[in-house]
Amino acid sequence: MTLATAGPGPGSAIVVAAFLTVALAGLAFVSRMLGNGTLGPNPLVGFRLRPLLRSEEAWQRGHEAAVRPLTIAAAVGFLALVASVIGSRHVLLYLIFLGIALAVMIVGVILAAVLAVRAAKRV
Repeated sequence: MTLATAGPGPGSAIVVAAFLTVALAGLAFVSRMLGNGTLGPNPLVGFRLRPLLRSEEAWQRGHEAAVRPLTIAAAVGFLALVASVIGSRHVLLYLIFLGIALAVMIVGVILAAVLAVRAAKRV
């Protein structure tokens, strides 16, 4: 294998995947706690968007709407991270799957925010 095609290998890929898996799991866990009302309006976690901050009901409805896209993003992101570890001996495969995992996280948060705002505005 040449340097241009050698990936980071399973060891490094597992470390990166473990770190990002913790982030994904945390995102899904906190979104569920916000969505089911365990965590109400607070200064630490949740979407800090004007429509959601109008009332406790808007906060709750908005975060309820965000649970599904964030949970799906976490699951798909995790699968992409598993694929990145499997393909970690080849740099292109590794980077593609790692990129997919990161893109899914970003798109999931953006979609969740859009749905949260829409739900909060209906209150």
